[in-house]
Amino acid sequence: MRFSSNDLEARVDDLEAQVAALTARVQEGAVLHQRFAELLDIVTELLPGADAAKLQQYVDELGS
Repeated sequence: MRFSSNDLEARVDDLEAQVAALTARVQEGAVLHQRFAELLDIVTELLPGADAAKLQQYVDELGS
């Protein structure tokens, strides 16, 4: 099957737009992940009486 030059250019433009959108979402996810990790660190510091093993288990489950 042969595609015209215009069809190929349109497809490439579409794929480039999709990659840009996905890249932006991945970057947004990374920022949110970092913020959540920082918040989790603060929460664990504020709970000195909490069971450290249970907190670590919870953190490990979040990472999987």
